[in-house]
Amino acid sequence: MLRALHPGVLTSLVLISTTTAITLITALMGYHLGRDSLRGVSQPVMNPILGSAVNADSPAQGERSPILDEAEIIAQTKARIAEMTQGSGEREIVPAPTTASEPQTAEPAAPQTLPIVAEDKGVRLEISHVDTIGQDLALHVSLKNDSSQGVQFIYTFLEIKNDKGSLLSALTEGLPTELPPGSDLVKGTILIPKSLLGDTKTLTLRLASYPNQDVQLQAANIPVE
Repeated sequence: MLRALHPGVLTSLVLISTTTAITLITALMGYHLGRDSLRGVSQPVMNPILGSAVNADSPAQGERSPILDEAEIIAQTKARIAEMTQGSGEREIVPAPTTASEPQTAEPAAPQTLPIVAEDKGVRLEISHVDTIGQDLALHVSLKNDSSQGVQFIYTFLEIKNDKGSLLSALTEGLPTELPPGSDLVKGTILIPKSLLGDTKTLTLRLASYPNQDVQLQAANIPVE
């Protein structure tokens, strides 16, 4: 019978049979592999209370976090609030300093006579005289440390105000960043642009040590003219 078939038809039948066999074998192998990989996995059960998927057959089901007691949470919150309220009630409230006795329209204090000296904890700052250098007002100052501790200064923290309380920018020349114990007198200059002064009559200077501001040197009513 096979000989009666056309050779082309016979070839087609062989190819179709081979393809079908390969497909069936591949399907069976895939089925068994998938079944083995899913062995021991069960469908999750949605717990309506927890709102998440829980495996009904999982032995760790009883180890999940317990549901928090709402009444206990409220009680703990109230106790915490009461503790904070009680602690804040025991704090001493310090009123802010009033400036009613120092109105803004008060007349500036009269300039002091140079030299002006500021001293704190054995560190001495002296403003010997004031003059003009180019376009700047120059305060000629000196520093000396008679204490047993070294002192450091950062002059970006130097604070100079006019008689209206406004901060002025300034540059320093010759002043040291560190004064060792028992240091010699060191002289330098503080330069303030005259364009910033306007009708200023006096200046206030404040210089604090770095970093803890243990030493604070203050000089007020420094004459401009």
